[in-house]
Amino acid sequence: MVLSKRERQIFIVTLSVLVIFLCDRFILEPVLDARTQMMSERQELKQKIQKASEMIKQKKKAGPEWDNRVNNGLSSDVSVAESTMLNALRNWTQSYGLTLVSIKPERKKGEEGEMKEIIFNLVCSGSMSSVGQFLFQVESTFFPVKIKDFQLGSRAEDGNEMSLQLKLSSIYLGETVEKTPSVKKNSKGEE
Repeated sequence: MVLSKRERQIFIVTLSVLVIFLCDRFILEPVLDARTQMMSERQELKQKIQKASEMIKQKKKAGPEWDNRVNNGLSSDVSVAESTMLNALRNWTQSYGLTLVSIKPERKKGEEGEMKEIIFNLVCSGSMSSVGQFLFQVESTFFPVKIKDFQLGSRAEDGNEMSLQLKLSSIYLGETVEKTPSVKKNSKGEE
């Protein structure tokens, strides 16, 4: 079978188009798809690195405050944590002129090694100013405490004598939780 010059040109052009199509379909498209995917993964990794860098900066800023809170507020012994908080609450109510009616701690059960919670139910009464100062003290203390629930009521019609019922939550460290994370250094003294 002998092909004419025109048929050979048509065959060569057809074969070239077929080769170009197959190269595009099986080589160029997968490479471009892989490149696009790698670029998006690269962008995601850049964002993760940036977020991690920001977290490291925050840890360096918050490190001294966390150490202060751990050393002065968080305790690994439940009785120490409870008595510290009870003494603080008694002192605050007394210093702001509130009458302490009752205070009752309740220990919550938690998993081993987790931070555990103590709930303090507090009932007191006093002037509106005293109640406000006391609440500010509770919110701004370095102790690990937060207000979970509170009720404020007036004992007299003029609003000078207020009654306050608070449910406070405080945490303490479990037995297997470390107070401060240790950083291991290599032989060169680097972290």
